Amino acid sequence: MNLKTTLFAISAWVLSLSAMAQVTYKTLPPLHVDGNHMKDEQGNIVVLHGVMDTPNTYFNGGRWQGSKAQGWWDDYNDTGAKNCITYFTKLFTAITDTTHGAYCNIFRLHLDPAWTNGNAGAWKVDEREKGDGEADISKYTGTKLTKWMKTLFFKLAQKGMDHGLYIIMRPPGVCPHNIYVGGSYQKFLLDVWDRVTKNDSILKYSGQISIELANEPINVYMSDGKSSNQALHDFFQPIVDKIRENGFKGIVWVPGTGYQSNYKEYASYPITGENIGYAVHNYAGWYGCSDDSYDTDKAIKQFGEQVPIIRTNPIVITEVDWSPQNKSGAIDHYNEFGQPVYKNYGTWATASTSKWGKAYKAILDYYGNISMTLTGTGDYIDIDDYVNKRKVTPAFKTTMEKNGVDPYEACGVACFDWYKEYAKVNYASKERYQEPQKIEARPFSGDKELVTSFLLDNKITITKSFTTLDLKKGGSAGWRFEEDLNVADAKYLIVHLARKAPTNIYLRIYDTANYWGSYYEVDMSSKKEITIDLNDMKDAQGNVIDPTHIRMAAFTSPSADGKIYVSDIILSNDGETEYVSGIEGVKAPALNSQLSTLNYYDLSGRRVKNPTKGIYIVNGKKVFVK
Repeated sequence: MNLKTTLFAISAWVLSLSAMAQVTYKTLPPLHVDGNHMKDEQGNIVVLHGVMDTPNTYFNGGRWQGSKAQGWWDDYNDTGAKNCITYFTKLFTAITDTTHGAYCNIFRLHLDPAWTNGNAGAWKVDEREKGDGEADISKYTGTKLTKWMKTLFFKLAQKGMDHGLYIIMRPPGVCPHNIYVGGSYQKFLLDVWDRVTKNDSILKYSGQISIELANEPINVYMSDGKSSNQALHDFFQPIVDKIRENGFKGIVWVPGTGYQSNYKEYASYPITGENIGYAVHNYAGWYGCSDDSYDTDKAIKQFGEQVPIIRTNPIVITEVDWSPQNKSGAIDHYNEFGQPVYKNYGTWATASTSKWGKAYKAILDYYGNISMTLTGTGDYIDIDDYVNKRKVTPAFKTTMEKNGVDPYEACGVACFDWYKEYAKVNYASKERYQEPQKIEARPFSGDKELVTSFLLDNKITITKSFTTLDLKKGGSAGWRFEEDLNVADAKYLIVHLARKAPTNIYLRIYDTANYWGSYYEVDMSSKKEITIDLNDMKDAQGNVIDPTHIRMAAFTSPSADGKIYVSDIILSNDGETEYVSGIEGVKAPALNSQLSTLNYYDLSGRRVKNPTKGIYIVNGKKVFVK
């Protein structure tokens, strides 16, 4: 190779690297994995919530036309692709319509085999890996996938991104019951993801489009048919390597066995490389949790045992749904583990939000790094209400109300509530850190909009005198800010309690919105007042907690129930008097006859606990104390 050829090769290599760089798509910044979290470019921890769906007239209730034959295995045409895109654009509009309470920001897209299947025998299948229905890959035709990836699947992803949705792509169909390292199904997945990640648009927007390697593996064996703790690694690592070889830099979600419920083997043999997460499924009856057994602590523990990599990598639950048992009492079907599932209001799993759902949400909130997509769009919204009436209605709400059942007990209404709350934190934004809010005199006030129970159902009572946080064992409650709170202009934070705190009570201060992220902690045991140096806050590993973007402050009681009576939390420049940015910033209670209940400020804007004779500021007005 001569010098000219060498320089050309180097230039081409540099250009190819540049083309693979992650970019922002409109308002969607790229995401990456950092530790066990997803993060955006600014370092914000991101947790996403949405739905899954499959572009197939059979599963879409025949709401769009795809070809002459209408059935599961349509041979779709270009007109069908256009109709499909039009239909899904309507769904994307509905599930992101925040004005009507819909707050989805992620969509799991099935590369449905109806678009990728051709003639029987198109793909050679090992005898031991033969499957039925969606597990039958014998008709898979790679050239069809390449065609529809360009003219359908990416266009669907693009329409979703236009509506602020991150996209997870899932391969065609489901896994056969048994799959083997080096077998025909591994070769099938290698071909699928090789073709997908050779698409220029997929590579360009790898920060917004992620990949879920397979759907619901049940048993994974070594090539000789033997079980091994290394089988999952040896099956999926070569697929990840192929995806990276093609230049795809985005997040790859790796499944586990047992219909995506068992990840223990990855604790010893993890998938290596950057931007690795794990895709999990969760239905009522799994992880030892159901409407008959919904202890939150047990659910959290069991999930952690079956999915131990939650401590090292981010998780996305790509299938979950629930609605309560209806009045018939009849069995509808048996789930993946042979457990009876009673008839409900339209979901795969039968459970109630107040029971199983309570434990499920406790898992999400405890670990803090779990994104989720409901099993179908129809589990989140009433699709016909939107398609026919342009009305955004939570799924199952109308039917359940007609039957006298609280609609919150199903995933539709519950997730409308949850997604809206989650949307206030853990979101991606390029500008999020650029304009931190200015400090006010009392950012930690007894405000019902700010005081929140982060972990467990702690009771919060707010009166004029103090805020009471009645913490359960392991519970935590405090203040969560929707935007960064910049307290760097003050030097100290002073906490005043109406009564001494019980033993083993702590105050934690966070510079992220993730409860399980790093924090500064101070022991409040038996104390009535503490002063915190805001410029000397570090977590347990010695990392500085940044006072320019505080997101949470929470009291926690790890070992016993306990009550905290918070009378005052103030910012201070001298460790004694309250800091305010000026007279106009003073927020004191209304005037009354009892001097001890008023907040007095001198003319420099400093709070004075025991005012003597002189002129002070109360509620922004001059007051003379004789």
